[in-house]
Amino acid sequence: MSFRRLLLDAKDTWVIQETAEALLERKDTIGLRHVLLAYSQACSFDAVDQLGTALDCDPEWMTTEGADRLIRQLRTLATDEGTGVRDEAQQILANLRPREEWARGSAADS
Repeated sequence: MSFRRLLLDAKDTWVIQETAEALLERKDTIGLRHVLLAYSQACSFDAVDQLGTALDCDPEWMTTEGADRLIRQLRTLATDEGTGVRDEAQQILANLRPREEWARGSAADS
């Protein structure tokens, strides 16, 4: 069974989430690419929800090292030959706040 079929399984959202999390745990661009491709092709609310949750809630990306790796990978994928992957990577990058903004926001909150 291919990653694509597992990531877009219309009958079992558990399979979608587990597959997406396993691919993201690899911490490589290929795994992220598979998840972004599936996210761009998801046709059901449940698939979009599970894939979005896997992307948004990866605890690895809450660390400085993980966030830096994610940004590097997204920048690579923002020029991907696949339109869906490229568009999703660009959209995520556009929604990320630069570290400098977080620092200013934290200082203002103090």
